[in-house]
Amino acid sequence: MPKKQNNTHYDRWRDQAKAAAQTENPLKVPYDVALKEAGQVAGFFNKHWEPTATLSGLRRVKARLPESTGEEIVSLVYAVQEAQTKLLLLVDPVVVDHGERARLVLDELESALEFLLDDGVEEPADAQLTAIQEFHADIGQRSSALHQALSDYAGLADSLKDRLVEVDEEFDVALITEAKELARALAAAPAARPPADSEVKEATRIRNGLLRLLQEKTALVRKAAARVFQRNPEVLREVTSSYERRRRAAARRAKAARDAAKPESAPAKRPGESPLLG
Repeated sequence: MPKKQNNTHYDRWRDQAKAAAQTENPLKVPYDVALKEAGQVAGFFNKHWEPTATLSGLRRVKARLPESTGEEIVSLVYAVQEAQTKLLLLVDPVVVDHGERARLVLDELESALEFLLDDGVEEPADAQLTAIQEFHADIGQRSSALHQALSDYAGLADSLKDRLVEVDEEFDVALITEAKELARALAAAPAARPPADSEVKEATRIRNGLLRLLQEKTALVRKAAARVFQRNPEVLREVTSSYERRRRAAARRAKAARDAAKPESAPAKRPGESPLLG
């Protein structure tokens, strides 16, 4: 009797990922954000596939958007996670042990700080948060990048600890200590044995190919949603990138801070008036 094959999500998509020939990381957002938002897109797809008494459903564009898309996105998320683990085991194994928790702690601290400081009042902490967010906007999965981000966010959160609890009674101050401990653990990890270059290139190519496939399917859902729910902005908001909205809000805060710091310019002279007249 032939042995039953237990193919994983990674096995399901590996050949397509190789065929994608994606050598560069295609993401424009951090890795963990991309996977989290892909999961949200899959949930949106399942929620809005069928029409309701008051809303159209994504089914109406099934000629462009197959019914299997939601399940395929979920499968690709699992495949990407497995591919990422395979790559990290080669290049930075300490991240396999601490990376997932580190990213969760970072997300919690950033979210709490944004909520505290989004009060319409400009203060030095606003500029500090914006600077940290801009510096770590493209944070990767390597232990060095996670270590620095944990240290920076923990430092700012520690200085605002009392206020964080004041505006959110359930904010867990232990996250600040944990962030510092995780940063130390990542920094103290011994260097791994250098892997063969060919192994790293192959693992990277497959991971990037899977990310490209995932991107294409999430973009397909968002494009279809923009068509189906163009008159329902509250529904459309469910499937757009919350990360990009946060980044735009941070950019607006930074611009407001820069504008507020500019000295007031002297009133313009009337046409024909000598610039020497005061």
